[in-house]
Amino acid sequence: MGGSSLEWVGMTGEEPLERNPLVPDSKRYWCYRCKAHNEFDHLTWRTYRANSDDTYEKMSCVRCQASMFNPARTKPVMVGLLGFTLVALFVGLVLGGDFVPPSLLFAAFSGLIGFMMLYYMNLWWSWSRRQRSKSAEQLEQEGRQYIVLIEKE
Repeated sequence: MGGSSLEWVGMTGEEPLERNPLVPDSKRYWCYRCKAHNEFDHLTWRTYRANSDDTYEKMSCVRCQASMFNPARTKPVMVGLLGFTLVALFVGLVLGGDFVPPSLLFAAFSGLIGFMMLYYMNLWWSWSRRQRSKSAEQLEQEGRQYIVLIEKE
């Protein structure tokens, strides 16, 4: 169930938070709606068809149920898809002829997914930049307030 375990220490106010959900960490899953590293449920399901079994998984934020993503894992896939999009466009436009329709189809498919990833990565980069501009004390205070808010929900 719980795919991430956020352990908070020092709720009395004297000790620093062990894992502040508002401090950017590209290796931890991040919720784009909550703008925090929340706990999540790791959901998996399979679909059975005549020719194949497909397994899907989703990291679902326990607070808002939005899909969460890991920026460190998403970035290389995004770069690869956008790079493939450029290559497919180049091949289609330079070689022309019979290569145009399949190249444009591959470029459109990989481009849509790559640009969707870029959108969410831009949300991450923007939030991360704002958070890093704050002082450690401010992040600590905001993190404690956020945790109290989650516990009330």
